[in-house]
Amino acid sequence: MIKLCFGLIKKKVALNSDVKSIFSSLKNSAFWLMISIFFLSVSQLYAQRPKLMVTTDIGQDPDDQQSFVRLLHYANEFDFVGFIANADSNYDHEPPLVRDDILYNLISKYALIQDRLKLHSPHYPTADYLHSLVKKGSNKNGVKIPVTDYVGPGHDTEGSDWIIESVKQSSGPINVAVWGGACDLAQALWKVKETSSREELATFVKKLRVYFIGKQDSSNEWIIREFPELWLILALDPSGDKWASSYRGMFLGGDISSTSREWLNENIIGKNPLASEYPDEAYTGGEKFNPHMALKEGDSPSWLYFLSNGLNFPDYPHWGGWGGRFKQERPNFFRDVQDKYFDKDKEAWRMSSMATVFRWRNDFQNDFAARAHWGSEDQDRVNHAPIPVISGNPDDAYVEIPVEAGNTITLDASNSTDPDGDNLSFNWMVYPVPGTFLEANNAIIEDTNNSRVAVNVPKKAKGTSIPIVLRVVDDGDIPLTGYKRILVKVEH
Repeated sequence: MIKLCFGLIKKKVALNSDVKSIFSSLKNSAFWLMISIFFLSVSQLYAQRPKLMVTTDIGQDPDDQQSFVRLLHYANEFDFVGFIANADSNYDHEPPLVRDDILYNLISKYALIQDRLKLHSPHYPTADYLHSLVKKGSNKNGVKIPVTDYVGPGHDTEGSDWIIESVKQSSGPINVAVWGGACDLAQALWKVKETSSREELATFVKKLRVYFIGKQDSSNEWIIREFPELWLILALDPSGDKWASSYRGMFLGGDISSTSREWLNENIIGKNPLASEYPDEAYTGGEKFNPHMALKEGDSPSWLYFLSNGLNFPDYPHWGGWGGRFKQERPNFFRDVQDKYFDKDKEAWRMSSMATVFRWRNDFQNDFAARAHWGSEDQDRVNHAPIPVISGNPDDAYVEIPVEAGNTITLDASNSTDPDGDNLSFNWMVYPVPGTFLEANNAIIEDTNNSRVAVNVPKKAKGTSIPIVLRVVDDGDIPLTGYKRILVKVEH
């Protein structure tokens, strides 16, 4: 048996600020304090929060307001770049009114709790800063509206101009979560193409990572066609059926108890002034498509995908995470892929794009509920996610382990910690299942619920990689989950 040791780990992401916990027990030592400050400096230099731009047709359907309330509770996890309010003419009951006033109002509610949130993370931005990021977009777009009616000469908006300015000033990638139509992004891309050199356009496009929630106006298809170099996720089932697509996993499939009005009122609404702005209704075509007609949040996967939590790695769409899992259809273009899951009602195994999201629903719903408590007046019952540690590494990086086919390795997470001193439970799984040599999800992992496990690497796995996910769950009032990814590289 090959013992997993620190030397076998090839780190893919630099240390983050959680390294501080390693040194807490040595704080009385000047030497170790100096070393800890060094590592924290390295952490802050490299583990930068992802930049995020959101375009939203908020006000046309309550679910965008739901998504924005959730997002603001995670404001410490992102370097926000902009919030662009637009509107479309897709539905007669939803007038194309740009409702940036809703964004301003929700940020004002955030201002009432930002000091409480800062007790849990110093990275929560000020409400004044968030207010400065709100911009008006277009209201001329729609699925049936020709793209030339709102993209081209004379169609610049405050939002499209802001996209151009933000991208040009950014040294790193900007993640764009497109909740409604892509009209303002399309206008920005058109203008840069028309006013820049080929090299300048290529530089601009290279800085963008875009996530479309389906195709909500005619500009989605136009962008995909006109800018093939753009890194882009299209959350849409391979069949083209929007009701079967990954983002529907926010409220459809699996255990839907945490999408009910009762759950929302018990865990979110009323916990703090911002959470109280969460609508407990959804416009979703009736109970056939949303049994509880309460939580919808069909747009939330677009930003959950970029959230750094030890599970999500945006550079690897096929790995999957809270924002779904995707396969590459051509260079830079990714689309829904299906996961296998057991349908308890039908007592049968099924394939579903929604499963790539709903498999994590219990975890991300509990996480949201905990953050709603962070903003509450009652700070005695708050909880924080565990910190998984593999051989002394507590950061959000994944670890890569080389091994020869046919051998066994040991993974040890017994040094994992919990910020609140809660008891921890462990679960290891192979995800996603990589090919035919695994007949069952956990076939190669022994005792999957222990802190220390043996991984038997099949001889058939030669030349492949086995992706393993560790879930560490605490026993707090609202159980929270921390993640760690391990990539076992099987050598020839």
